[in-house]
Amino acid sequence: MHTLKTAVLLSLAISCFAASATAQNLEGMGERGDTKIVITDIKRDDGGTVTLRFQMISTSEKGDGIYQLMGGYLPDRVHLVDAANKKKYLTVKDAAGHCLCTEIKGNVAKDKPVNLWAKFPAPPDSVQKVTVIVSGFEPVEAVPITAR
Repeated sequence: MHTLKTAVLLSLAISCFAASATAQNLEGMGERGDTKIVITDIKRDDGGTVTLRFQMISTSEKGDGIYQLMGGYLPDRVHLVDAANKKKYLTVKDAAGHCLCTEIKGNVAKDKPVNLWAKFPAPPDSVQKVTVIVSGFEPVEAVPITAR
């Protein structure tokens, strides 16, 4: 019985460590060093798109404008890269030419992360991971694409 409890606890600890390590790998530091992005997920949607969800986090007390950190608006500053097929995916736009993404407004400050999202054309089903590029931040590589 004691051996079973130990095995279960060890398995649980390894699972938690693996999840923590995975989450840590899905972030890119900002150019200034006091901001970062953390990828929440990329999920395949119905209709041939994927949705990228991520947070922008700052350790700055004064806060920073999201537009200034990215150097522009989200549709022009966020994209996915499928390195294996050498393809870059830009944000999806509606019939009026507007991005299907978060409207950029406001600031990101210490203890006040901002949730952001954008839709992209879905890579082929054979593509399981992509690189997320957000201007002003390090690329985040090997981000898994999951089913909804």
